Amino acid sequence: MMKFLLAVSSEEYSGPTLRMGSQIAKSFDALLNVIYVGPKPKELFAGRVSLARDSLAKWEIYHPGIEVLRWAFNDLQSSGYLEDAGENGFNPLNMVEEKDRFRLVLPGSYGQEIDLVLREGEIIDELRKECGEEDYTLSIIGGSKGRNMAHDLLQYLPTSVLVMKNVDLEKSYRLLLCVDDSSATKRAVRFGGTIAKRMGMAVTLLTVSKHDDFGEGYTNAAKSAARYLDTLHVDYEQKFLTGDPVGTFIETAGDDHLIVMGASSRSPLAKFFLGSKPMKTLEKANCPILVVKGE
Repeated sequence: MMKFLLAVSSEEYSGPTLRMGSQIAKSFDALLNVIYVGPKPKELFAGRVSLARDSLAKWEIYHPGIEVLRWAFNDLQSSGYLEDAGENGFNPLNMVEEKDRFRLVLPGSYGQEIDLVLREGEIIDELRKECGEEDYTLSIIGGSKGRNMAHDLLQYLPTSVLVMKNVDLEKSYRLLLCVDDSSATKRAVRFGGTIAKRMGMAVTLLTVSKHDDFGEGYTNAAKSAARYLDTLHVDYEQKFLTGDPVGTFIETAGDDHLIVMGASSRSPLAKFFLGSKPMKTLEKANCPILVVKGE
């Protein structure tokens, strides 16, 4: 079974990421870990919730990250992702310390398996450590205003990465599936097809060539993607366009598509880590983008 990691920062900024990300996790019947990474607290907390457990309960003072996780838990219940088990399953005293992270133990059953995780430190470092602790398939992050945040996470996390840029829950999103002859395209097609099938999204299959001749590799990849969507009974239109790939992806996607594209999972010392197209598309896109790393 797949396991997804979904990072939240606050109720103010992470609502759309949590709602759409949890829907995608449900599409795959994936286990979901929601994580908050905050700065290491000073003085009272000293970075260790467990050391002050009695005092925290007495004064009802909790680590700020716990309140973010409480909000996430309540929001997942109100959205219907988690069933209401008729009990208050969120109790900060149920936080357990595991190596350099804290995990909330939820009693009872809520219809979906979920863990709430708290880490302290620099977000990129801590998310990398978390990916080393669990076998995650996909990391879901918000479209950070920080210029290099999403770029660095895409570059250094070992998982596929979904960046929730400019998510508007009122929009009816289509799915733009970018198809070429790269080794990761087949996996991207499987990811995109599953999301489209379970979330009722229409698909645009897009193959872009810089030249008028698309070549056998591009043509075969496009035919294979179409056959796969046919087996899923997913509605799609197929386009073959000539021009700059990144510019064409962005223009076609606009602000109402979820872009899905593949990228090589080569080491960070390889050429630009994931290749230029995924990085440039991530930087310039005005909508959510899922970069699926090849196996």
